[in-house]
Amino acid sequence: MRARFLNALCIVFMSVPCVHAQAQESAEVQAQIKRVESGLLPIVAMQDRIGATQRVQERMAAYGVPAVSMAVVKDGKLHWARSYGVIETGVQKPVSNDTLFLAGSISKPVAALGALTLVKNEKIGLDDDVNARLKSWQVPDSSLMSDEKVTLRRLLSHTAGMTVHGFPGYSSTVQVPTLLQILNGEKPANTAAILLDTKPGSRYRYSGGGYTVMQQLVIDLSGMPFETYMQSAVLTPLGMKQSTYSQSLSPEQLARRATGHRAGGKPIPGKVHLYPEMAAAGLWTTASDLARYIVYAQSASQGKEDKLLNSDLVRQMLSIQQSGGHGLGPQIEGEGDAMRFFHGGVDEGFEANLIAYVHGGNGAVIMTNANLSGPLRGEILASIAKEYQWLNFPTRAQMSAVPLSKFLLERLPGQYQLGRAGPVTVVARGDRLIAQSETYGEIELFGKNDDSILQPLVGIVAGAQAIVDENGRVIKMQMGDVEFKRLD
Repeated sequence: MRARFLNALCIVFMSVPCVHAQAQESAEVQAQIKRVESGLLPIVAMQDRIGATQRVQERMAAYGVPAVSMAVVKDGKLHWARSYGVIETGVQKPVSNDTLFLAGSISKPVAALGALTLVKNEKIGLDDDVNARLKSWQVPDSSLMSDEKVTLRRLLSHTAGMTVHGFPGYSSTVQVPTLLQILNGEKPANTAAILLDTKPGSRYRYSGGGYTVMQQLVIDLSGMPFETYMQSAVLTPLGMKQSTYSQSLSPEQLARRATGHRAGGKPIPGKVHLYPEMAAAGLWTTASDLARYIVYAQSASQGKEDKLLNSDLVRQMLSIQQSGGHGLGPQIEGEGDAMRFFHGGVDEGFEANLIAYVHGGNGAVIMTNANLSGPLRGEILASIAKEYQWLNFPTRAQMSAVPLSKFLLERLPGQYQLGRAGPVTVVARGDRLIAQSETYGEIELFGKNDDSILQPLVGIVAGAQAIVDENGRVIKMQMGDVEFKRLD
């Protein structure tokens, strides 16, 4: 009864994060949480608002993000977790710390742990030719493999020379292909065949296709479905009890699943996409569970854990393998005490960030149920990094805006074409200009000077210049090499 009453309050007062574990937190921790929640600095602000912070919920509303879930790691432990908003736009059901989100490509470093356990158990060596271990499918023969082989090390570090960058997933209303159909690029797969088109080990190139090959390798070596092996070998041992790679969620899991959204907060058709490319993109999880991955990696790197891997494998997992900056799963940057491991994730309707320090025990996870939420996630990460004084964490200065000129307010409204993204409609709302599109939702445009604007788009703030014809009519906006051509 008390839980139902609290949930009812959360629905009525949506500006309040819906969590029920605060009684276990000290006053100091609650004060830290409050400072993080209220310490977000918008990417762009008017000159008189530079330095003025806003709350998480205000920034969610500004970006059209229905839900955010975050977890903070401190001193190598899960420090706190919070969730904000609703599982779906227009549905008055609040998210909680147990709400399931798709992790996108953060699925990869967690999946890599599963592959590395097979190395520890001597089922395969990191530098073995994977074709010697694959049973159900083979990397297609190529002269590129004459003196260099596709290995697990190269698959995990994106240096194997495999094709297919990423996967769009499958709507719940269409037929979902088998893993072999995806590998071979056969219908109903919606991506090309996964092939070798670059000499293995010659260069770094991000490849979700390589992780799909790894998924088949894990299946062949373990004799289990991928999701089953990952559950027993990784997720359960790490205490990631809410997580699953299965694309067939149980009724209880479905009840806790967030809906994916386009930019601006419009639910995607069918609510979610399915990802049979589980290793690359299919992990259903929570921010708290991904924090447990961080805790394990930090502890294991210090020689304190042996649940999954030996110290040598952990060291290699967290070491850059080639110029692309990837370890065996996570990306790596920084040196010494400032060394960080991290990964981002984007699936249809979901986006996330995981970032942590190898030394010192700090880290965080942020998950959202909307695309193009990068600016919001960046603001949240900056607030967390400031509160916990993260070492050498990159910061970005706010961009100063000025009031929009009369010229822009009067002449800019209209329809424009933004490359392949489709039409963008600019409308005036009083002294504000709003760019609207199916792809990007609504984005406010800010004044830079008398005849140009600042456009915060996909985490990048760029100046766009109004180009007029001989009659003074705006015919396009020019932003570097990008043109917004007028359609009306």
